[in-house]
Amino acid sequence: MRGIVRVCSCLIVALVAACSDVVDSHGSREISVADIYSMATARTTPIKEDLILRGYISANDIKGEFQRCFILSDGTCGLKVEVDMADIESVLPFGAMVTISCSGLYIGREGSSVTLGVKPTDIYCVDRIPEDRLFKYITISDSGCTKPAPAVVSISDIDEGDILRYVSVENLMLVDEERRLSWCDKDAEGNHILTLRHFTDGENNIAIATAPTAVYCEEEVPWYSVTCVGVVDIYDGEVVLRLSNHQISPIN
Repeated sequence: MRGIVRVCSCLIVALVAACSDVVDSHGSREISVADIYSMATARTTPIKEDLILRGYISANDIKGEFQRCFILSDGTCGLKVEVDMADIESVLPFGAMVTISCSGLYIGREGSSVTLGVKPTDIYCVDRIPEDRLFKYITISDSGCTKPAPAVVSISDIDEGDILRYVSVENLMLVDEERRLSWCDKDAEGNHILTLRHFTDGENNIAIATAPTAVYCEEEVPWYSVTCVGVVDIYDGEVVLRLSNHQISPIN
């Protein structure tokens, strides 16, 4: 299965890459998220060329799962875009297609994760795009490609090479030890904390990481068989899944 998934992924990357040298009427060259990854040769890399990037917002703060960022997917890879504003959903809604003018932005790399933002001023590899400069770089567009569906994968298919990839994982069930628990635990002061809940497909396990800002953090985790859609991430060295727009549905 892993081999089939990897071959399919490579074919998608090849098809997108074949179109990535397209030049629009303004002289900008269109690239893919995979191209951004190949450009990330250092912890921080400036983008000096007139490049544009198109894709769909596969995760944002619509349900509080991600804060001050959104995930852009184009069928090749996923890219975190750092934005210094609350309520991103109100201006860049989940599922919208966006065009990013990359000239003047910076690419940050932390391990397998690649981020887009502005020039860093502190310890981070990039800073967030200021709210008042957001639409200098990012616009909503409704043309140019078809909205990508999440890649349907099994737990055994997922590894660190899939970080920020938009995926759907079927036939998951909460492990017995965590039944009747809510999505997020609380600390000694009573504040919700980022929490891992563990699911199994009968052969392998994967953790779903839930931020304390998620609107459903106090809800009980479903204990029946479900399909989960979200973004692959890494937490404390462990490859995890983060739900996107609380996309979790029962399997009948």
